[in-house]
Amino acid sequence: MLDGCFVYGDRTQMRRLSLSHCFRALPLAWEVVTSKGLVSLDVCEQMLDRVAKLLSHSRRVTFLADRGYRNRDWARKCRSLDWDYIIRIANNTTITFADGHTTMAQDLGIKPGQRRYLSGVRLTLEADWECNLAITWTRATTKCPSELCVVMTNLHADGWVLRHYLGRMHIEESFRDEKSGGFNLDGSRLTDPKRLDALLLARAIAVLWVYELGEKVLSDKQRRTINPGYKRQLSVFLLGWRYLHRALSCELPLAFALALHPFKPQPVRNSVS
Repeated sequence: MLDGCFVYGDRTQMRRLSLSHCFRALPLAWEVVTSKGLVSLDVCEQMLDRVAKLLSHSRRVTFLADRGYRNRDWARKCRSLDWDYIIRIANNTTITFADGHTTMAQDLGIKPGQRRYLSGVRLTLEADWECNLAITWTRATTKCPSELCVVMTNLHADGWVLRHYLGRMHIEESFRDEKSGGFNLDGSRLTDPKRLDALLLARAIAVLWVYELGEKVLSDKQRRTINPGYKRQLSVFLLGWRYLHRALSCELPLAFALALHPFKPQPVRNSVS
């Protein structure tokens, strides 16, 4: 999953490529940029190449990204790395069908609650990138109204693609955990990209350790000592974060191994920061 967040207001942006794990996102690589708006591929291409080497033994890799990375260059790069991709695109992107007819997703007449899947269409005015589209509507919340959601993919467009795309939210939840719920990155007040990059390296190691502590809390069935409710309300990260504070306060022994386990606990529906 690729996404970014501002650090210390809007002075710098962190663009991070993460691995989905336990309904959150573990940092793999990142770039610190000072530009705003859409990020072009050339800014992050080396980062993708480094991560591709890390994941070279993986059987399958699926790249997820939001509209900030809708340029077809990202999809082309994914295919060159032998990755699948599911990337959200703008609703006014030009779509060209096999018969030459052109339209936009927002003009297809898809009503809230409906879905539509398109195969073998070409995107943009140049019509130079062929892909499949999965189109649906997001769920309305108290803060955000329902809106049309269009994702392009090289995979067969179906409900699985849309459900898989929802995993992109894991990285946003992780940003929240690590900023307001944990390390308070904005509090560093760093504006120099090189110094911020060094801090992000230290934080990435700390994040992995905190996840390991959270997994230990769950595997040792000690969750209620940290989160006493009947149902778990904290993410794995926040379980580890609170266990760390408790261990420091009570002088409990702490291990440092960075050995995350491939287990998948139930999702947290009402997580708190």
